[in-house]
Amino acid sequence: MYFSATTTADSSGNFHCVGAATATNVEGPYTGQADSLICPLSQGGAIDPSGFQDQNGDRYITYKVDGNSIGHGGACGNTADPIVPTPLILQPVEQDGITLTGSPTTLLNNQGASDSGIIEGPSITRTSDGTYVLFFSSGCFTQDTYTVSYATASAVTGPYTRNSYPLFATGIDGLTAPGSASVWSDAKYMVFHANYNGGRAMYTAQITVNGNSVSA
Repeated sequence: MYFSATTTADSSGNFHCVGAATATNVEGPYTGQADSLICPLSQGGAIDPSGFQDQNGDRYITYKVDGNSIGHGGACGNTADPIVPTPLILQPVEQDGITLTGSPTTLLNNQGASDSGIIEGPSITRTSDGTYVLFFSSGCFTQDTYTVSYATASAVTGPYTRNSYPLFATGIDGLTAPGSASVWSDAKYMVFHANYNGGRAMYTAQITVNGNSVSA
């Protein structure tokens, strides 16, 4: 189980690192690893980890470098120039899921003001025809411009091409500020959150991937 949490390595308490916990049963109990897995504090820390196992058995962690935590102000801290990078990273791991191996790869980065300086919440799935779909959110979750967006590639390391339009955005299917999607390995079922009754609620969706296009 991957998670993000604040770290004692940061005295300010503003930054997070990616950690892991293991169990012999999916229901736990889980025991946290003694040290964080990924902790780029000089870049703002790391959040939003998600595991991915390719069809050949290779395993990865995707995560967001939380650059907006050291941004210069504005929506979620990163719409004031100079806008700080918030890249989505792919990190190979061994079969145990917790031993880092190889080199990390940057999959996407924010496109400045058009993303409110933020992309986050990466989740990868692979279709039966070999298309890799990277779901992510753009924008600040406190604003109506938050989305569930996606990009596609023919290799897990990319390059990924962003779709011109989000899969879910405010106004689609009555949603407001949808984001942080997670997709099951069959590339058919998704969960995400959106505004609901003054808070955030979890939603489910069934998706269809056709080539480089996703519909719901």
